[in-house]
Amino acid sequence: MFKNKNDNRKDYFEISWASLRAMVEPSFAERSVINHSDYLTNGHIVTSTAVNITESEVLTAQGDLIAYDYLVVATGHMESFSRTRIEKLSQYQEEFKKIKSANSILIIGGGPTGVELAGEIVVDFPDKKVTLVHRGPRLLEFIGSKASNKALNWLTSKKVEVIFQQSVDLNSVSDGIYHTSGGETITADCHFLCTGKPLSSAWLKETVLKNRLDMHGRLKVDEHLRVRGHENIFAIGDITDISVWLRFILT
Repeated sequence: MFKNKNDNRKDYFEISWASLRAMVEPSFAERSVINHSDYLTNGHIVTSTAVNITESEVLTAQGDLIAYDYLVVATGHMESFSRTRIEKLSQYQEEFKKIKSANSILIIGGGPTGVELAGEIVVDFPDKKVTLVHRGPRLLEFIGSKASNKALNWLTSKKVEVIFQQSVDLNSVSDGIYHTSGGETITADCHFLCTGKPLSSAWLKETVLKNRLDMHGRLKVDEHLRVRGHENIFAIGDITDISVWLRFILT
């Protein structure tokens, strides 16, 4: 192929590690949310969902067949999203207003997203009451306990209340009152759900890559990120079976 083709459900690219900063500083997203057309000047952008992969083509939800010489699968996790850059920038403005107007904020989930969001909020809005509830025994469980403790000590030094080994029942929320699995009651003006999302790989079970998925739904790749058994198909990001530590090195 002498033209690059980007098969995507959105018309923009987002620098994902800047997204939480954009929630407290919406103007930041002006630099981190970029239209595909601004950098893929010699490419053809297809805004659609891929529904099948063969040895030589990708089928979209609209029924279009896109031929490829080389293919990169980078579908990440399942999540709701804005389809256009304008919609995404507007979303950050709404989230900023939500944070700014709240006196107390509940964050559910103590992984990288929950920890970073709590940090962003208390740095820009130190007077707000922030509570973080995590069902695990420590923050950032995918890394060592020393780093987890450092994150916890920093958050608590900023007066973030951290509650471990409990979950929050979002179906019973009433008038800003949240109930935890441990019987605690938390009052908050708003909440942000920062728990893990399932991989966006179920659709691959009906494709030529169906036998290249591990038990967690991740694509098996070699040291070059090539999908095992396929010379011209690569995978990147969370959808691969490479270790978390290697992902940090690669990024």
